Amino acid sequence: MIPQGGAVHRFILETFAQTGRSPALEDIRSQFDLESLQDAEAMLSDLERRGSIHRNSGDPFITHAYPFSNEPTRHRVRLAAGPEVYAMCAIDALGMPFMLKQDAEIASACEQCGGDIELRISNGQIIRKAPVGIVVWYGVLEEGCVVATDLCPDLNFFCSSEHLEAWAEERTSRAGDMLTLEQALERGRQSFEKLLQDPIGL
Repeated sequence: MIPQGGAVHRFILETFAQTGRSPALEDIRSQFDLESLQDAEAMLSDLERRGSIHRNSGDPFITHAYPFSNEPTRHRVRLAAGPEVYAMCAIDALGMPFMLKQDAEIASACEQCGGDIELRISNGQIIRKAPVGIVVWYGVLEEGCVVATDLCPDLNFFCSSEHLEAWAEERTSRAGDMLTLEQALERGRQSFEKLLQDPIGL
């Protein structure tokens, strides 16, 4: 589970879902009637320490708020009741419909060959997938790593188990497992389904 960060965290996630982008410091200051941008910055710093969001060094904007990315990635999610957004990884893309309780279409690419990956999720079920043999690499979270930069880049879709195995052979230093698409969908559900439930305080 991603650490919940209260009402500010919820506002960030809902802004991503509604606009496809992260809120600016001024948006946070205005939303919560704060006295200054410094107060908004302090709140973001607290969320970053908790592991709820991530910012690139020197970036005044929220770079990542799991499952969303403010930077383009190969994982694009078209929400039924919102814009097209970028997910940080394959698991995040699969978890987004559960977090937002929306149907969604996912467009990505095989990490090995670059071939198109297309999925449609409705009522928490995969109702369309192309190609049919899609699998997902799920890396091991090593102690001290930053999920956004050290783990997420490897959590990708592959169009077949053969392509994942060929890719993994070249990266023997990274531990992980191959998940079926159904297993990956369940990981996404477990990670994000409850993320927007009952935020407490700021």
